[in-house]
Amino acid sequence: MTTLTPHRTLIKGGHVITMDDVLGDLAGGDVLIEDGEIREVAPSLDVAECETIDAAGKIVLPGFVDTHRHTWQTQLRNVAADWTLFDYVAGMRFCYSSFYSADDACLGNYAGALEALDSGITTLVDHSHIMNTPEHADAAVDGLTDAGIRAVFCYGMFGNPVREKGKGAADSGFETPEWHFDDVRRLRERRLSSDDALVTMGIALNELETLPTEAARREIEFARELGARRLSCHVAMGAISARARLVEKLGSEGLIGPDLLFVHGASLTDEELSLIADSGAAVSVTPETEVQMGMGHPVTGRVLASGACTSLGIDIVSNYSGDMFAQMRLGLQIERFRRNSVLEGQGLAPRKILFTARDILRIATLDGARAAGLEKHVGSLTPGKQADVTLISTDTLNMAPVNDPVGAVVLSANAGNVDTVLVAGRAVKRGGRLIDVDLPRLARRLGESRDRITAGAASVDTDGLRELMAPLFPLG
Repeated sequence: MTTLTPHRTLIKGGHVITMDDVLGDLAGGDVLIEDGEIREVAPSLDVAECETIDAAGKIVLPGFVDTHRHTWQTQLRNVAADWTLFDYVAGMRFCYSSFYSADDACLGNYAGALEALDSGITTLVDHSHIMNTPEHADAAVDGLTDAGIRAVFCYGMFGNPVREKGKGAADSGFETPEWHFDDVRRLRERRLSSDDALVTMGIALNELETLPTEAARREIEFARELGARRLSCHVAMGAISARARLVEKLGSEGLIGPDLLFVHGASLTDEELSLIADSGAAVSVTPETEVQMGMGHPVTGRVLASGACTSLGIDIVSNYSGDMFAQMRLGLQIERFRRNSVLEGQGLAPRKILFTARDILRIATLDGARAAGLEKHVGSLTPGKQADVTLISTDTLNMAPVNDPVGAVVLSANAGNVDTVLVAGRAVKRGGRLIDVDLPRLARRLGESRDRITAGAASVDTDGLRELMAPLFPLG
């Protein structure tokens, strides 16, 4: 009988930030990976017959976890640079999405997942509301799978309008198409049946704040019947939905549970936050979207104070960059501003910063894994977990010299400093370059896809569409 030798990788001599409360940080440490799992973390390990990654001068930490991204929008980068939420719904959801082919959905997800990996994000929750056809669903999954990222693929229950090029905009509600229920079941049975694969099944619930309670119950109970890992749901987006009180309604109906991931949430009441905390549900805060699009003050600190799990999401690269560094910085400083403003209003200055760089790093790693339902698998460099690891170089002008490694990651680093990325022990980036990715060709394909989509969107009467939608928003 032949015994297979396990594949071992030794990450040697880096500053290891484990995000494990017991292991802590190692100023010069080693991480042993065996068959895709972390086996040991120690100051020094002597291991024979292994691949060695020299981490001297590098910071070693768990891969970041992005708990909310509409990955399909990658080829529409920055079209939403000056958009409000009203603009976004009219332009993206009810116009551009209509002209996405299944190939476009695959390409957007593939390139978007690679962008995430390139910046050290090893896990994302893909809130995918581009399910124009069953072929779009398969293509979106293909894009994530081909990129090699770990993902919870949340199938969007939303109905996008079907348009023909050259014809005017038509009314489209937020109702869930009936065929989506059958298609979700098909995808769960045929493509995403394993809960241990890199890409697993989730559901992106429709805009439940606009739907009757019985519609919300149907979608939530359906998702749970299928065993979806996470149920991602937009909620409490400032003045736009401040009166909806969806969490309160779901609580009264007995529908809140630990599988729910509420996104945005600036206008959640204290009582609703308590409901979320008591149920074990989580919140994904997307600071840059919320600040720009008028969704209210990012709710990070209030979620933490309630005892609920909070996490960070990038949301849309149709607006801004797809890396976690920007969201950590913005989320950290906005929450500090909120706390300091309370003191300033009392004529006082802060004695001590109580929301630290390590706090936001934990939110971007371990707490993100909890929010995604993956805390047993990723989020910290704990032996027994999957080896999702990011190495950050420090020999650059924006990083050197490193005096506080956690502060350097949160406040100084960018995607260009990410040297190596492993997902389940497999390298997807080494020496600062993605492996087996033809970037010039990919950029050309993205441009061609963009041109097709925007040409179709240009034929739509968007002014008429905006007039049609205006009464749905409390516009100033």
